[in-house]
Amino acid sequence: MLSRIKWPLIALAAFAIGTLDPLSWIFWRAAEWRLPAIKTESLSQPSPFETIPRDKWVAETDNAFVIQDINPQGPVHLLVIPKKRYFSLADAPPAIRAEMINLAVRMAEEHGVAQSGYRLVINTNPQGGQTVYHAHIHIIGGRQMGWLG
Repeated sequence: MLSRIKWPLIALAAFAIGTLDPLSWIFWRAAEWRLPAIKTESLSQPSPFETIPRDKWVAETDNAFVIQDINPQGPVHLLVIPKKRYFSLADAPPAIRAEMINLAVRMAEEHGVAQSGYRLVINTNPQGGQTVYHAHIHIIGGRQMGWLG
């Protein structure tokens, strides 16, 4: 009997502690069919990052800038964005990718999450969950992260 209820109890405990996020799971299952269309739409329009005024930038380098995310997933949630539009980080030259990652690490240090821990998130193409086709890196920290969120 105990073995029959063991896995449901583990799943219930995982939901309770926040390891699993049922709302995100439902959202991504519902949105999955639409992600290829989102890519097509995004590529046919100017990047939303190109219109962000410079006074909203938190930091910058020669080829990238940093802003606060408008939908933060943690106490610290920043975006590192290349000044030139590349559709994904895979499309950016290696030197730009390196500059962006170095800037992300610097921002984690300056925003006080380097020692406690942070996450760098890069979504690429539809199955990677990319919805804005202008390469960017999320820096998320300031709270305990689970495996998926």
